[in-house]
Amino acid sequence: MDKLCLGVGRAIITPKVGCCLFGYRPDLISEKVEDDLTATAFYFSQGDRKALMVSVTLGLIANEISEEILDKIETKFSIPRQNCMISATHTHSGPDTAGMVGWGEMDRDYIDNILICGIINSVEEAIGSIQPVKIGYACGESFAAVNRRETRADNRTVLGQDPNGSFDPRMTVISFKNDEGEIVANLIHYAGHGTAAGANKEISRDWHGVMTDELESFSGAVTAFFNGASGDIGPRLSTGGTLSNGEIKYIYEIGRIGADDAIRIFKEIGEYSSREMICAGGEISVDLKERISLEKAKQIYKMYGENAVNMDSAIKNFAKQVILKYEKGEPELKAVSFFQMVIAFGDLVFVSFPYELFSSIAMRIDDNFPGKHVMSLSYTNGSMGYFATEEEKIRGGYEIEMFNYSEKTQSYCDNADSELVQKTTENVIEILNGGQNSCTE
Repeated sequence: MDKLCLGVGRAIITPKVGCCLFGYRPDLISEKVEDDLTATAFYFSQGDRKALMVSVTLGLIANEISEEILDKIETKFSIPRQNCMISATHTHSGPDTAGMVGWGEMDRDYIDNILICGIINSVEEAIGSIQPVKIGYACGESFAAVNRRETRADNRTVLGQDPNGSFDPRMTVISFKNDEGEIVANLIHYAGHGTAAGANKEISRDWHGVMTDELESFSGAVTAFFNGASGDIGPRLSTGGTLSNGEIKYIYEIGRIGADDAIRIFKEIGEYSSREMICAGGEISVDLKERISLEKAKQIYKMYGENAVNMDSAIKNFAKQVILKYEKGEPELKAVSFFQMVIAFGDLVFVSFPYELFSSIAMRIDDNFPGKHVMSLSYTNGSMGYFATEEEKIRGGYEIEMFNYSEKTQSYCDNADSELVQKTTENVIEILNGGQNSCTE
């Protein structure tokens, strides 16, 4: 087996003060920098195989921007785009790189002049620092996060805390050592929204940044965070919620809890060993329901005024796009698809999703692979909205409305979560078994 090699690079991608902050409302203007935003690249090679994982401390990256970044990486560095994961950590205190209707316009100036350049620079640095490594990891529990779909006495489901809701407490710390026994990098995998600060006016990585900084300082090695299935998971604030009233102090409250857990888990890492890397991908499709009628679309459109924002604006836009499709005579879609990337290091398996996955979906996928640790990455290689479970749809709430009324014009089929679990499982099995989806340079 060829030696596994790793190079790590980092670039600062902090926007200028005065940018709109993404995640709450379209008029939230930043007033200061609390901590710098970063792009951290992990470049892997083994024999003729190359793979790339980049952690970008932003909220979401739109599909077209993700495609542009992947194209540039492949062209400049000859890393196959199907072997790359560009993963947002989902802080709500960064610039708008998603351009979602209702949440503000995409900051194209930031994307062109800071983000893309920063990612390219981080990859270039990573390639230039390549060296043989061995991998060690440990998995433990952290309760820095909690299910956020709280049901109130009036039966409304709101963004709060539901201690009895679906929640995966597992935090995984993966560490890399060189031949001299020096730790060269760490990776934290956990699930939780970056909303501890609430609708604050500081540019920040939110609590994920505090956590990674603490482990980086303790270990002496570059550390990055990769977010898991956090669609229904938020920070477990002492206020009883999962987003604060706009006070930046709460990123330190949760960040230090996460940091203590990450350091404890890091200390539990035992043997570091050589591992075979598999990097491949495959197309995943999920069926859609029939388009709603033109009459129904017009009814929905009329329900919302000209000044609608956030969810109201998203639903209004959904209806508008349906109406336009009828007027243009465009056919209905049967399914929606995306390219799913898999990077495996022995029993450690990363699987990419452009969605905000509900936590139980990732747990069900992992359960299908006894003896392996399958880690789903949300917000990776694009942004296609929430992906909820069938049992949660009946409860309604913000995430369910987003799941039903995102910018696509047809809702997902019934039991779409089971379809996604099944097709992901089939894709991962084929890749791990060296099937036709396997990709090398």
